[in-house]
Amino acid sequence: MKHIAIHFDERPPLPASLLIALQHLLAVFGAVITPPLILAHGMQLADADTAYLVSASLFISGIATFIQIHRLGPLGSGLLSIQGTSFTFIGPILAVYFLLLESHVPQQALGIVLGSCAVCALVVGICARFVQRLRLLISTNVTGTAVILIGATLVYTTLQNLWREFTAFKQAGDAPWLVPLLATAVFGVTLFLSRQRNRYLRIASITFGLLVAFAIALFFGLVDFSGLKDLEPVFVPEFNHFPLAVDIGVVAVLLPVFFISSVETLGDLTATSRLSSIKVGSDNYWQRVRGGLSGDAFNSFLAALFGSFPNTSFSQNNGVIRLTGVCSPYIGRFVAIFLCLLGASPLVAGLFIAIPPALVYGATLLMFFLVMLAGIDIVNAGDNSVKSWPLVLTAVAGGVIVSLLARYLPFLPERLASLLQFPISTGAVIALLIEATRHLLPAAAGAATNSEV
Repeated sequence: MKHIAIHFDERPPLPASLLIALQHLLAVFGAVITPPLILAHGMQLADADTAYLVSASLFISGIATFIQIHRLGPLGSGLLSIQGTSFTFIGPILAVYFLLLESHVPQQALGIVLGSCAVCALVVGICARFVQRLRLLISTNVTGTAVILIGATLVYTTLQNLWREFTAFKQAGDAPWLVPLLATAVFGVTLFLSRQRNRYLRIASITFGLLVAFAIALFFGLVDFSGLKDLEPVFVPEFNHFPLAVDIGVVAVLLPVFFISSVETLGDLTATSRLSSIKVGSDNYWQRVRGGLSGDAFNSFLAALFGSFPNTSFSQNNGVIRLTGVCSPYIGRFVAIFLCLLGASPLVAGLFIAIPPALVYGATLLMFFLVMLAGIDIVNAGDNSVKSWPLVLTAVAGGVIVSLLARYLPFLPERLASLLQFPISTGAVIALLIEATRHLLPAAAGAATNSEV
């Protein structure tokens, strides 16, 4: 496609707009449907619930994108920022879900997770109005620690899931070697495409990886289309599909992750602002950032109400903006429509839940390694990475060690022990405390010196 230079406020011709919107859709499609697939497979939900989660994720992403690209009161950045289901929450959500299963049935546990996500989204939405102050508190060290732990947790969880699939194949009498073979093939295809010079292939590597996975599964006769005949003609998301409830402990675990996700969104919005020729640091910039973060939070709240997982702004679309030279939010309207249409077609979800879980895990394993590397890059991008790494490594190690020991310490209250079993939130809090101490101690020493003088 020829590079087109379009000003932020201009509208490209309709054919060009549709083609550019399709590029944005290809960039995000795989990333939108993969988190609900992973979570549904990890929770071992029924096919009907899995199909609902996938369709709802697509549909709500369309609505969320429409909100984000406009400026509806305090909501929305007004930038070409596409919304989708966040990978950041996969590990923490699975962890709290299985903890809740000890005392609740699956539908109740999922409802508690979603209800707690709604509360977290409201808190973050309120705090978004004070983003200029909060960004000083949540530094690159805190964010880097959390992202490293998120990536490491997701890699570990994915490997566990692959082993579970291997065991299931073996018990069912199928060839267990198919699991590592297929997972490795999908991993390799995604890695190969992401390393190509062709930007289109890199941008859409996840989507193409999933399509190749589908073809491989068909070749081995592992795709079951029998469930497609039972699908409804049209999907419409239902309010309170999974009965919502709130658990304060779950809120305490997920809230730090929501703040980390907001910091990532801040980075994405900053990149999109630069590409849109909006001066970073200007009043216009901060107004759009506040609206974008508020929109992010509102969209996650909306997703929870209709049985979907937290939303975030996708960074892939900044690559498409660089590629096409078009930053007009007008393009986002077509992306939003495409996402809603795909979500409204149950056939889309039906096709993807027919893929064996091993292929989904293989396709996403590379992405989770990249998440971990992104956390390392965040720390290295700080003002003084040499001094930062001891802090980050201490927080990462502390988060892992505390999460492993918490359940075995008899003097800890049961509720506190449960909260400390999550390395992401625990590590982020440790990093935050260390970072605060680093800034407060010199300030206190300076104040003491001044008083003596």
